[in-house]
Amino acid sequence: MGIARSIVDAFEWGLPLFAILEVAALCSLPSILLRRRGQPRSALAWTLALITLPLFSLLAWWLFGRTRLERKKKRRITLAQRAKSQLEAAPSIQSNYLAQWLPSRAHQDSAFASEGNHVALLCDGHEAFAVIEKELRAAKSSISIEFYIFRLDETGERIATILQERADEGVSTRVLVDGFGSGSFISSLRRRFKDTAVQFSVFLPSRLSPLTAPRANFINHRKIIVIDGCVGFTGGMNIANEYRDQWHDLMLSIRGPAVSALNQILLEDWFFATRELVSDLATRVAPAGKDLTGVIASGPDTEPWIHDSFFLALSQAKKSIQLVTPYFIPTEALRQVLRTAAGRGIEVELLLPADSDVRLVKWASRSFYRELVGCGVKIREYQGKMIHAKAMMIDDRLLSVGSANLDLRSMRLSFEVACFVDSPPLAQTFYRWLLSLREDSVLITKEDLETKPASTQLVESIASLFSPLL
Repeated sequence: MGIARSIVDAFEWGLPLFAILEVAALCSLPSILLRRRGQPRSALAWTLALITLPLFSLLAWWLFGRTRLERKKKRRITLAQRAKSQLEAAPSIQSNYLAQWLPSRAHQDSAFASEGNHVALLCDGHEAFAVIEKELRAAKSSISIEFYIFRLDETGERIATILQERADEGVSTRVLVDGFGSGSFISSLRRRFKDTAVQFSVFLPSRLSPLTAPRANFINHRKIIVIDGCVGFTGGMNIANEYRDQWHDLMLSIRGPAVSALNQILLEDWFFATRELVSDLATRVAPAGKDLTGVIASGPDTEPWIHDSFFLALSQAKKSIQLVTPYFIPTEALRQVLRTAAGRGIEVELLLPADSDVRLVKWASRSFYRELVGCGVKIREYQGKMIHAKAMMIDDRLLSVGSANLDLRSMRLSFEVACFVDSPPLAQTFYRWLLSLREDSVLITKEDLETKPASTQLVESIASLFSPLL
């Protein structure tokens, strides 16, 4: 009788709660239908989840289901127009090679092309940080840095010391970190810069309070350094020891007008985090070389411009496509363009890490292998240390390096930046780096995929269900 009574009491208590959750789920349906317009499968999946599992689905939707973050457009457009006016080749953008892939509607505030740049590829963490530290020490007027991760280990402390020294010498110094990527280090970073002249701020610092929970799905994944308005760095490296000597990654060193675009993106993020209006764009950055360069930003406050740029570049490849990424969860559009490129006889090759630092992502990535390998796409898994580089080379001349992974989160939900360079010599430097990694990689064959144990295939398929969150 006691057990029966307990069951009845639980039912009587649980039924009203379930009814309340169902009402809350129904009230959330308009949000789903509006935010998933044009995505019927996604809208249907969320609707079914809300009806069948209201508690879990309500939390998931309001924490992770949101895909837009509004930012003040006036400030963004004003900064963009100022940056664009400084780019030497902006008027001739429609007649150059970059016009083939740069989305025309992104020109207002998210995409910038310029001539007269000098771009160098830094293929090794030791080399990259040596160059970065040298340029930071040489700063005369301003330093602005923005990173997803800034860890105060040996590498981070070296950078922090240089920033403090330059700030104490009168150099205007700003540091912006992401509230999630650097979440464990924010307190130590605040203490480190508290009694210095370094200005420190956090992008989306609080994510789980009632007022900011809708922002929990968003991160600022950009890595940008701008020094004196005329020297810039961007790529995949964060500030931490693993990027210096443990992982394979890439950074670009840039001089010339393209630095104004990096500066615009960084100052826009600084304004969002601090509401401080910084007039730090130089009147005009002098040409420093001959490289044609495009800088493009995207995030949950814009259309997916980097995704669209990748799609345009991949769809117009005529000879070869080389892709390197640590996390491979492509959109359906990118899978289709890779398949059709291979079908057109284009050499398509992906280099991915065999052992990812995020195991769930590794399993989800491998769920796409069969489709692509079956269409002629070559997939190689690197057997050495973690590959964290995000790069694409088209036809041995167009090179893209940036912060965006080939996954759904980078393409749709994260604040990212990518730099495209039309430079055969730079592409050759990248290709030599790629060949050095290929020596320790394994080509995935159809036979490998066909003989894979059913249990492994099941794990990969289950992991793929979480793709929208990865």
